[in-house]
Amino acid sequence: MQEKKKAWVYTRIDAPEDATGSLKHQDQKLTEYAEHMGWEIVGHSQDLGPSWDMDRAGLSAATDAIIEGQVGILVISNPSRISRDERDAMAYAETLKQFGVETYSPEWGRIEALSAPVKEERNQKQGQELL
Repeated sequence: MQEKKKAWVYTRIDAPEDATGSLKHQDQKLTEYAEHMGWEIVGHSQDLGPSWDMDRAGLSAATDAIIEGQVGILVISNPSRISRDERDAMAYAETLKQFGVETYSPEWGRIEALSAPVKEERNQKQGQELL
């Protein structure tokens, strides 16, 4: 029997508090997705606050598990949960690549490059501002 891939569920919202239960909803959705994919969930972490600060407890917990070889898949709702800054996203993607970790999202499927969707999201927002 093939061993299940080990996944970590990471959630983040920009707000300084979670009055509407967004993190819980995000976590439930990502957990259901990971279970549907047949992955073993080995951890969950979350952060409240902006993506520009890469020194976040939840992201650090996921990164520590990755470095320790406990995780093969990082499950996120979208690439901006890691960072909206292209350089930070690329640097984190390099860390994931170095440790052989793949990134998945229910909406995006397998995410090949964390920075490409972030750039696309930024371009969409700029386009909306022009309307």
